[in-house]
Amino acid sequence: MRAHAGALIGLSGVFMLTGCVMPGGAPGGHMDGGSTQVSCAESSSVTLDGRGTRYDVDGDCAEVVVRGEDLTVRLAGSTSLSIEGRDNDIESGAGLGAVTIRGDDNNVEARTIASITIAGNDNDIEAATVGSVEIAGDDNGVEAGNDPQPVRLSGEGNTVERR
Repeated sequence: MRAHAGALIGLSGVFMLTGCVMPGGAPGGHMDGGSTQVSCAESSSVTLDGRGTRYDVDGDCAEVVVRGEDLTVRLAGSTSLSIEGRDNDIESGAGLGAVTIRGDDNNVEARTIASITIAGNDNDIEAATVGSVEIAGDDNGVEAGNDPQPVRLSGEGNTVERR
């Protein structure tokens, strides 16, 4: 029992340091399946991982790191979004700063994205407004309501299109 109490006290310290609260799971903790609510302070960072889990993130985060497979993430906004994994679906109701993807088969939708960097294959990004785009990989697609600039592509089958 003392070991569990010590672990709870240690975890409460982690929650206070990061500014994020995840009922039912620890920040950066590995989860499989289910749904988790995450609250994020503006200056905090959160790591979401696992397999087949849905995350609902409240508040604007400074940094969101998505590591896992088949995750569904709904968030308000973030200065930095980093995706490391495959088959993840991320949707932002607001704007995203720098979006970096190192993985395959990920989907991102947002109102605005300041910059996109992709190193992977079969990723799809969609936003009303996109700043710069840099893609290294194959069969990635970016759809924007504007003409992103600058655009640097290497690989085959990559597209950056105005919708």
